[in-house]
Amino acid sequence: MILIAQKSLPRHFKLEGQKNFLSLLPQLWQELEGIPYSLKNGENWLLSEEIIRYLSSNYSFDKLKLYILSEHITRHSKKYIINLSLEITSNTKLLAQINLSLLSEDSWNEIIQKNQ
Repeated sequence: MILIAQKSLPRHFKLEGQKNFLSLLPQLWQELEGIPYSLKNGENWLLSEEIIRYLSSNYSFDKLKLYILSEHITRHSKKYIINLSLEITSNTKLLAQINLSLLSEDSWNEIIQKNQ
């Protein structure tokens, strides 16, 4: 697992109570800084998502962390299957983990290596 990006929020951000807030969770990684814009939007297609929600009283959070779990090239050259994990925490307590599988035209590993 390689940490790609993280973001601390100045105050606790609360999702619970908002309409369909669970459907918003997989999109939170789009708010992270340090990831090229092309990787956030037009160059990725969501293949699957898995939301693992842990018990919480008010479901407010203060930190997001995005990890790359794996990447492999598909049979069609220049396309990659990317597996990501987004962790949502409050005071270091894990509230939710969202596992995402994306089809990308860009190699995430190459971009990460360039930025390190």
